[in-house]
Amino acid sequence: MAGLCSAFYCLGRSQAEIKIVKEQVEVIKYVDRKRAEIHARPNASRDELLKLMRAGQL
Repeated sequence: MAGLCSAFYCLGRSQAEIKIVKEQVEVIKYVDRKRAEIHARPNASRDELLKLMRAGQL
C-alpha cells in the first residue's frame, strides 16, 4: 500500500513539474512576441509619448 501511494505521489509530482515547465515556456513565448511587436513599431516622438503617458497608456 505504501509503495502504491509513493508511486502515485511521484507520478503526480512529475506531471506538476511538466505543467510548470509548459507554463514557463508559454510565458517566455508571450514575452518574446510582445517584445517583437514593440520593436516593430516606429520610434515614437516625445509628443506622442507624452500624450500616451497622460492618457494612462504608457
